[in-house]
Amino acid sequence: MSTPSATAEQTTNDAEEAILARIHAGELIEDMDDLTPRYRAILERTLEIAAQSEVTVLTWAYTAFRVAPDIGAKVAICGTIQDEVGHAHQQGMLFERFGFDMQKVAFEADPRKYWSLPIMEFPVRNYAEFVVSQAFLDRAGRFTTWDIELNCSFAPYRRTLKKVNFEEAYHFRHGSMWTEYYLKQTAETRKLVEDAVRWIFPWGYHWYGRPDDLKGYPDQLNYKVRAWSNDTMRNKWLRSATDFADRVGLDVPAEKDPSTGEYRITDMPYPMTFDAEKHDWEWQETTWDRAIGNFKSGGPMRPACYERLQREEWGDRLW
Repeated sequence: MSTPSATAEQTTNDAEEAILARIHAGELIEDMDDLTPRYRAILERTLEIAAQSEVTVLTWAYTAFRVAPDIGAKVAICGTIQDEVGHAHQQGMLFERFGFDMQKVAFEADPRKYWSLPIMEFPVRNYAEFVVSQAFLDRAGRFTTWDIELNCSFAPYRRTLKKVNFEEAYHFRHGSMWTEYYLKQTAETRKLVEDAVRWIFPWGYHWYGRPDDLKGYPDQLNYKVRAWSNDTMRNKWLRSATDFADRVGLDVPAEKDPSTGEYRITDMPYPMTFDAEKHDWEWQETTWDRAIGNFKSGGPMRPACYERLQREEWGDRLW
């Protein structure tokens, strides 16, 4: 005779199997009431990380304002900040449909545990570095959001990312145009671009986290919240970033294998980690545990930049 707890567990398992069958049959889920506990938890975690990480772009892009060379560059930076606020708002509104308070997620979270890539916690040193970041890192970010727009089984999340992806495409095209401009302008600006690429390119390759054989959470793919694995997105980015670099005459530590058509990194250890004090990579291979641990520790602006954000002082010196 089954116990009440065993019966409840079986009911839950049956519900999960039923929603998985619908998802794998190609159905898009519209109704919040259809979400099972496990499916809901995956969507919540994905949205929490996405919405919070969009907010962190504010405190990073703000540091570029002081090194902007002219009014046009300042407008571009402010436009980027405005777009990223909109991205956080779009995904935050969806997150709130799950019963969360985005105000608390953004303004009351522990600033030491804010979810962000450490690159967002290093100040921008010159405007060339800002546009190179757009060219390579907005390109990286768009593959993560584009995957959801194209493939997510939860239809409201797909629709949420249409505007986000339109603007992310604009960002990396803006960055690509100005990267090429500064690369070809003077010897001084070319050096700035080359130095920026040396710093930024590895962040793009490390953007997607652990390789597939070390990733321990397959539910995003199983429930089709995403369709592209970490390595799939990394390879898509590497192809796009390398093709861009080749087109404009920029050296990057990657190449296309003419015999196979595959793209691969060359003179870059992987994984590696950064030295926050030197504002540079260590340029030697390390373990994934050490790399991820260092990434979680963050860059030199953590936690001060998020404390200022939560006091609403992050943009006090704009204009």
